[in-house]
Amino acid sequence: MHVAELYIGSIAIGALKDFILTVVSTLVSLILGILFAALRLYGNFIIKAVIGWYVEIIRGLPAILQLFIIFFGLNQIGIRLSPLTAGLIWLVAYGSGYAVEIFRSGIMDVADGQREAAAALGLNWWTMMRKVVMPQAFAVMLPALTSFVVLQLKNTTMLYLVGYADIMYQARLGTDATDAPGVLYLMSAIAYLVMSLIIGIVGNRMEKRVAAYR
Repeated sequence: MHVAELYIGSIAIGALKDFILTVVSTLVSLILGILFAALRLYGNFIIKAVIGWYVEIIRGLPAILQLFIIFFGLNQIGIRLSPLTAGLIWLVAYGSGYAVEIFRSGIMDVADGQREAAAALGLNWWTMMRKVVMPQAFAVMLPALTSFVVLQLKNTTMLYLVGYADIMYQARLGTDATDAPGVLYLMSAIAYLVMSLIIGIVGNRMEKRVAAYR
């Protein structure tokens, strides 16, 4: 019990840092994901090929290897990044690669008749996407987007390997200083579980609100 009381503050601070990093990286990833998905669907063949290869590289390489390439690889060529900066860059690069496919699948799931009807009404491409396609696509994508946010949260657990002071980093420090690793990692697990449940609850409420668009 003494160990839990001693490190609960550090674990809580680490959890807050992980949560903020998850939110920021997810928002940027989703913005890039929408852009890349639109380019992959409607761009020329060169743009489609480049984005396609980007997605395959992100999905094909082990996540931890991507992080190490960014942090240690760039350091080798004189680009020194802090653990936070390297972690954020990796989370955005990794996340946008997955977000592309989520958005692309959601957009393609909207029936062609919807686009044809919008065109018949004289809507331009931007208005059609904003008012017709994306509301319907978002309703379809929301479960996948919720899972994606949880995945981003879980990915933050790897950042302690490059020195980012998150939950796992604090737990590791406590493990080195005490003989109670089980208690510290259990506290870490509870923190991640609580954050995942919060994300799931928010996602479920949003699903109910957009159910009318299905």
